[in-house]
Amino acid sequence: MRRKSNIHALIILLLTTVALLSCVSKNELDLYGTPDCDTTNVTWNSKISAIMQVNCVVCHGEEVSYNGVRHDSYKSEMIVVNDGRLRGVVNHLNGFAKMPKDRGKLPACELKLINIWLDNGAPEN
Repeated sequence: MRRKSNIHALIILLLTTVALLSCVSKNELDLYGTPDCDTTNVTWNSKISAIMQVNCVVCHGEEVSYNGVRHDSYKSEMIVVNDGRLRGVVNHLNGFAKMPKDRGKLPACELKLINIWLDNGAPEN
């Protein structure tokens, strides 16, 4: 009887250990570290339009354009680039609405790419 009791205790201990180890966070950042941010060739066509499409166009595009702001074309983007609003809103600077609305800042790499693009004069190609 005692041997069966020891086996049951061992099985319970093994299952508990496996259960606890399976709770370890294994997200992409933990597994692979911070991904590289490719800051070469930062233009509207190469990188910025894709960022805007994913994060901004749902509220600021052809179908919907809150406050008349659009991020779905280079021409419309240049309006908020030239008046300084884009830099202010994406960097959450004082005096500007924080965008994306009701979310934190964009991921660090995307924010870095936008700021590099702005610093380089916001080239199209």
